[in-house]
Parts: sequence; C-alpha cells; structure tokens
Amino acid sequence: MDYNFTAEHEAFRQEVRAFLARTLTTEFWERHRAKGGGSSSPEFSQAAGHEGMLAIAWPPEYGGRGKGFFDQMVYTEEMVRAGAPIEHHRRAVQQVGPSIMLFGTEDQKRDYLPRIARGELSFAMGLSEPDAGSDLASVSTLAIRDGDEWVVTGQKRFTSGAHFSDMLWTVARTDPEAPKHRGISILLVPLDLPGVRVVPLIDLQGRHHFNEVFLDGARVPASNVIGDVNRGWYVNASTMDFERSGIARWAFLERTLRRALVEPASAGPAAEAGARSRLAAAAVRTEVAKLLSHRVTALQAGGGLPNYEVSVAKLSVTETIQQVTNTALHRYGMHGLLAEEDQGDAEDAPDMAWGSLYLDSIRHTIGQGAAEIQRNVIANRGLGLPRG
Repeated sequence: MDYNFTAEHEAFRQEVRAFLARTLTTEFWERHRAKGGGSSSPEFSQAAGHEGMLAIAWPPEYGGRGKGFFDQMVYTEEMVRAGAPIEHHRRAVQQVGPSIMLFGTEDQKRDYLPRIARGELSFAMGLSEPDAGSDLASVSTLAIRDGDEWVVTGQKRFTSGAHFSDMLWTVARTDPEAPKHRGISILLVPLDLPGVRVVPLIDLQGRHHFNEVFLDGARVPASNVIGDVNRGWYVNASTMDFERSGIARWAFLERTLRRALVEPASAGPAAEAGARSRLAAAAVRTEVAKLLSHRVTALQAGGGLPNYEVSVAKLSVTETIQQVTNTALHRYGMHGLLAEEDQGDAEDAPDMAWGSLYLDSIRHTIGQGAAEIQRNVIANRGLGLPRG
C-alpha cells in the first residue's frame, strides 16, 4: 500500500513552505521578539489568513480554501516544522470553527467563520474547573437565562491563551436539576465583557500559557449558544475530538525526535548505547503514531467523525513524546537537566532546552483528556467493552 502524499498534496506543501519563507523573515522574528515573543502572533495569523493559509479545508463561503483534509494536514505539518507562532489562531481553526460548522446556526457560521479564516478572531477553551478536570460533566459554572441573555457565574482553570484571545468557548450548566451530562450548554463568551477577569497561572517553568478565568455575572447574548441548550455535552465531545485529532502534536513529536537523533550526546559511551537503542524504538513508535494520525485524517476525508480512533492516535503520540524527551535527557547527563530561564508564553517549542522539554512532556498525557480517559474511550467505543 502506498502511504505517500499525492503530487497535488506535495505541490500544496511547496506553496505552504513558500509562504512561510517569505513571512517568517528575520525582520518578522525581530518584531515578534520585541513584542514578547512566544507562540502567539496576531500579525502572523492575519498574514496567513490574508493568503488563505488557515482554513484550508473549509468551504469557500465561510472563508476557506475548499481543499481536502489531507491538505489541511500538510499545512499543519509545515507550520509546526517551521516553528511558526500559530497559537493565536490554532484553537479557532482546529476546534471551534469545525464545531460551529457542525452545530452552529447559519447566522453564527456567517458571523464567526470568515473572521476565524482571516485570523481576526482568537478563542480560548473554557473547559476545566477547580473541581472538574477530565470529568467535564461535573462543571459547576452556572448560566441562568434572563430575557435575551445568559448570566454566567463560575471559574475556569488551565485556560490556554485566554490572555491573548477574543472569546471563550465555555462549558456551562444551564439546567442544574438535569442529570449532569444533560444540563450543559456551550456558550461563546467575549473575554472583554464586564464580569470577566483573566488571571495568569504561571507554570513550574515560569511560563504564562495557562490562566484562570473568573466569570462574575457576565451577561452573554442568548444567540451565543452553540447547538441546542442543555445538549452541550455532545457538542463539546465533538470539539474535543477535533482537538485531539490535530496533526500538530505528531509534527512536534517528529521534530523533537529528529533533534534528539542529530545532536551530539555528552553522557558517555555506555549511556549513549542504551539511549540510541531507545531512540530507535521511539522512531518506530513515531512512524506508527504518524500512520494512526493519518488514519484519522482519512476517516475525516471520507465524511466520518472519528472517535476512538482519535484517542488511539493521541495516546500513541503523547506517550512517545515522553519517551523521546526522557531518553534525550539521559543522553546529555547533567547538561540535560538545564532548563530555559525565560520562556514567555512559549508552548510546544522543540528548540527549548532538553530539561524544559522533559518537564513539559508530562502535560501531554494529561491535557485534552488524560491517558486514562483515552484508554476508557478505546475500551468502550473501540473494543465494545462494558463500562467499569
């Protein structure tokens, strides 16, 4: 079987690379660093949107290129390989936009999708709470209907990118009396509303990527509900599948592995021999993870909505990232324990010190649904096993 991309896909890859070469110039990076650097750049997102380099697989009527899912995958691979600062638009393009296409009204599609495609509208995900992490059905953020508005009160935690985003994709409880999976709705909350407060959460490496978001009686238009009221659990389940199925994490793994294979080690011959063997095993796992990720894209291209297949791919990629960074850390001995002094809001930066990458790798099997959750999905929905 031929797993290679078609000539058309490779031609599009060259188009993406040409865009990146003329956009990510020395002058761009100097401006970016002067603004604080990091993984988010509205300038880059809007430049990409202007040239049709964001919503690759979306219909043209919503601002997309009308190309296929494999073209979208090629685009994402090249963005990550180039180290492009994609966080300003990534969640909007990868998760929110596809969810609005599936569940939104026509007015919502006409309003939000073209702005996302132009790189003008950025989203953070208001999912986790202090007492509701992987179990999102236990959210306590409350939305009470008051005329043409929802009054929203609650707290979100580990909210990636809320400090630079325009809107919050929010899971809120709209019927406290209903069973916990039945009384949830999805609301789009503008982050500049009165009653919305974003507080930085600095991680153990000194990075500002996460935030807490406090909602204190924020009044959200009733038209900002995505999908049916009290059916948000099912909307967000699809959103999470879109997030987990993104090829960006695999491209990050590939880039990290290549770096580990070419950089000279410093831990001595004995440690190096064992490390090379472990890296060889990781290379095999990386290739498997790539094929599993491509399988998800193939299912999407065929009109399907992958579910357990996404969990298989996500689990494979994230555990291999930990294997690669752990092995690399040991290859470099004491030097491998060094971490970056100042990382800003950088995320998924394969050029960070190995100590930083190792510490960072832990979150990969937790974020977007912990590894245990993924195994439950695979067991229940993939293998048909009964719930424990």
